Amino acid sequence: MAQGKVLLAGMGEIVVAWGKGVVGCIGLGSCVGTLLFDPRTHAVALAHVMLPEASEHDAFQQPGKYATTAVPALLRVLDVPPAFASRLRAILIGGGELFKNRSQTLRIGERNVETLHRLLRELRIPVVYEQTRGNSGRSFEFDVETGYLQVRAVGSAPIEQNLATVLGIVRKAS
Repeated sequence: MAQGKVLLAGMGEIVVAWGKGVVGCIGLGSCVGTLLFDPRTHAVALAHVMLPEASEHDAFQQPGKYATTAVPALLRVLDVPPAFASRLRAILIGGGELFKNRSQTLRIGERNVETLHRLLRELRIPVVYEQTRGNSGRSFEFDVETGYLQVRAVGSAPIEQNLATVLGIVRKAS
């Protein structure tokens, strides 16, 4: 993982990095860190999605807060029209159910994951890495330049993945 400042997406926020840098989310419970990577521009946009669907009155207040508004907002910040969205690659982290005694009808984490999968499928954006569901909170960092992803789940050792190949990141010869 590269050293330096990590650009964190707080709840409902969207962050963008172009070609280099590290982006991430801290403390994902039912929220889902939704990352779209463009292999053509080596740009990444990340939303910290809290809920599956926006109500009419606040759909545009904080588009990163809702799955149904976050995905179109990520396309806009990457400047990728929906017709070309299939060139993007998605990474999903989070969507856990941390409170076992809650009503089954809430299932916020599960509904977030299901809604994001539906939206990405409609745009033909493949999910190249996913660590979702379960009952652990998670945090992660993604290095835009190298494609390295580090996921930390509560009570577990960090998991590192080199996603360069599946993201189409080609290393330049030194």
